[in-house]
Amino acid sequence: MLREGTICPIQSPYASAVVLTRKNNDLPPDSPQAYRFAIDYRKLNAITKYPRYSLPMIDDLITNIPHTGVMSTLDLKSGYFQSAISPKDIEKTAFITRNGTFAFLRMPFGLSGAAPNFQKAIDIILKPVIGRFVSVYMCG
Repeated sequence: MLREGTICPIQSPYASAVVLTRKNNDLPPDSPQAYRFAIDYRKLNAITKYPRYSLPMIDDLITNIPHTGVMSTLDLKSGYFQSAISPKDIEKTAFITRNGTFAFLRMPFGLSGAAPNFQKAIDIILKPVIGRFVSVYMCG
């Protein structure tokens, strides 16, 4: 993540814990690929104020799909990482590792505002075609 510019070293008064969770795979427990790197943002989320944005219900979208001969899906690779974090908020995403303290420059999974902000961004981008031949649904 450091090489890709997703995180940067930082000195910050904020610091959330790193959590490694076991993935649903058949890899042995001593394999690094058997775990998912995550940050415990519960304390930050408890005090975060963010604009509310309605996420669509899948049942509503399915009901409104017109009968068509073509249907496809689009999966954005590391979708949240496509969204930059406001410079004033970067320090709030700080987390501590044995190699130092880092912060996210791109939106990490786990922040309470990530899903609604990402949904809103996609809705804005696709606004000209939503309802005509596109429906937007995020699964997380």
